[in-house]
Amino acid sequence: MTTPLPVTGRRAAPRGRTLWAAAAVVAAGYGVFLIVTATQVPAGAELTGRFAAQPAVKALAAVLLAAAAATHPALRERRWLMGALAFSAAGDFLLAMPWWEPSFVLGLAAFLIAHLCFLAALLPLAVVTPGRSVAAGVVVLACAALLVWFWPRLIAEGMAVPVTVYIGVLGAMVCTALLADLPTPWTALGAVCFAVSDAMIGISKFVLRSEALAVPIWWCYAASLLLITAGLLFGRPAVPAAGPEG
Repeated sequence: MTTPLPVTGRRAAPRGRTLWAAAAVVAAGYGVFLIVTATQVPAGAELTGRFAAQPAVKALAAVLLAAAAATHPALRERRWLMGALAFSAAGDFLLAMPWWEPSFVLGLAAFLIAHLCFLAALLPLAVVTPGRSVAAGVVVLACAALLVWFWPRLIAEGMAVPVTVYIGVLGAMVCTALLADLPTPWTALGAVCFAVSDAMIGISKFVLRSEALAVPIWWCYAASLLLITAGLLFGRPAVPAAGPEG
């Protein structure tokens, strides 16, 4: 049974939808920029570092989604969702600075915290059913397969521990999203898109050793944040609130 949301203010929804739509426009605009850039540089070339403000522009969609999340009437979910999107923005900013050596590890850490925040938001909504359990099992197997595939390069680069932890947390977040009892499939689909995006990042870094997948990575990742946020903010039943959630 879907958990109803307490309503603490009816003005939040229109503003949240406007901010969500603005984030979608920004994300699409950045995606078009990447497509155009990819046609103008050698195949597999780095698409970041093309202009000084690129890290901030890349992070802007997640910032707008965090602002949209601030309109969410459920206090507990609002806090965790805003945190997840804020750390996603930080990860976007860091990963757009490939010239700075610590950027990948710090970006990985930012997204790790983002996944933990998503997990905290979704865990109380989880309901175990046979179909959802099968879907979660497929995610676990896929995460294990990716780890095995990446393992030789992870060992060679000294990244085995952080990437293993990251994949474990990512898998837990996706499984929880698949188990979440929500009226739409958007959040579950968004979590799967996030996993696909991260898998492509891993393939780019540890297998292909190039940026050949940069364009689909962005589009898949942007869709993931938009879908996860939409599933938590929109289309859910509401009842008058007796008080704020803790």
